[in-house]
Amino acid sequence: MGLIEAQARRIPLKVLIMDNGCAMATGGQPVPEGLLERVLGGWTSFVRRIDKPADPRAVREVLSRAQASERLEIVHAVFRG
Repeated sequence: MGLIEAQARRIPLKVLIMDNGCAMATGGQPVPEGLLERVLGGWTSFVRRIDKPADPRAVREVLSRAQASERLEIVHAVFRG
């Protein structure tokens, strides 16, 4: 299901993006810094960020809010070193 279809049908889809700086599905090519932010630019009101993935409390809070939401949620977890 695509984001546009989920939004049009008001389906509370949850998407988790693990941003480690590499496109692993296509061979591990580097993803330039800031590219995901530009791609998600039109969806900013639906994006929640996890900037400190080593902080269990912060991760739990973001994931819990996304899970409880009745709308589309995109969680962008940043693991770049």
